[in-house]
Amino acid sequence: MRDWRRRARAVLDTQFVIVLGVLVGCVILGGWLTYTAHAGAATTTEQQSTVAWEQTGAFDHSATVRADNSLFPVGTTLDNRSVYYSRLSPELDGTFRTTYDARASGELDQHVSLSLVLQEVDPDGEGDDPTVYWQTSSGLNERIVESVPPDEPVHVSFSQDMSALNQRTSGIQEELGGSTGEIEVFVRATVTAQGTVNGDSVDETTTYTMPMTVGDETYSVTDAEPTVQTYETTRPTTVDRSDGPLRSIGGPLLVVVALGLLGGVVRSDRPTLSETERARLAYEDDRETFDEWITTIELPSEAFELPRADADSLAGLVDFAIDTDNSVIEDPDDDAYYVRHDGYLYCYRPPRTDSDAGETTDSSESETDGNELDEVDTGPDKQ
Repeated sequence: MRDWRRRARAVLDTQFVIVLGVLVGCVILGGWLTYTAHAGAATTTEQQSTVAWEQTGAFDHSATVRADNSLFPVGTTLDNRSVYYSRLSPELDGTFRTTYDARASGELDQHVSLSLVLQEVDPDGEGDDPTVYWQTSSGLNERIVESVPPDEPVHVSFSQDMSALNQRTSGIQEELGGSTGEIEVFVRATVTAQGTVNGDSVDETTTYTMPMTVGDETYSVTDAEPTVQTYETTRPTTVDRSDGPLRSIGGPLLVVVALGLLGGVVRSDRPTLSETERARLAYEDDRETFDEWITTIELPSEAFELPRADADSLAGLVDFAIDTDNSVIEDPDDDAYYVRHDGYLYCYRPPRTDSDAGETTDSSESETDGNELDEVDTGPDKQ
């Protein structure tokens, strides 16, 4: 405890302004935490993202039987089949429909454009953006509808001769001299919506696709499921503020502790360290630093008959021991350190403060069990 107090006083002696500034800062921080927890507003405003509206796009497809066969009468419409036969139904009919849903109200002008896209891509490409070797597109149909309310569908139809499409794809490959990639065919619907939804201005463009696989004998639509695009908006929302224990308890506690320490630091009767106390702290630091170079050995009485030389510090004595390839010896019966070298006994005695001397005296008195001794035999004279 006595060493802790001494070190605290040493810090105050050398870093008084810094310590004072830290404690004042803690008081201010604790006061701010206390004020915001107990005197601030009960609510706060946060920005929250919510779904403002959603737009859905979907494709329907069908093909009408045009050739005689034993399975389907001519004129039969085949709806949303997984496979169509090119000889029986060479033409694919389709419809794209789009609707939007709003939380409150909406009025949008919608421009829907359909196109047929052919392209060759790298079959080993990764991700949603593969390498495209070539691409061509042609318009199928478009429609503009104004002032569309929520949940009202907009339909745009199209028709495509799939046999002719297969021949066109083969012709492009022949012109290029072959194909190293993968041929992709799809219908692309581009929807541009402009207007207001829930009182907010809207200007969004969304793309939907319907992939197709085209062969010499058959063709198919691989994915025509509805796709939903969500649009969010950010609005200020008032919410109840919930203060944790850091503000409600930690703030007042920090103020009390910081004020108590601040009062102790700035008191006028704060004693400063004496030169002896500073030297004692330096010794204690050296003792901990050079512990591995120090060995506790009880020296024989003959060792104290050697000529002596005193060292100014324990660090200096350790340096001398290292330079001379010796060890530093700590005498267990005497608060001193020695190095024997070349016929001399080099010694360092740590400085002793009044408190250290008092502690030693109290310990010695307890060991005598209350018996007064006129003389104490200390063994060989260690001078």
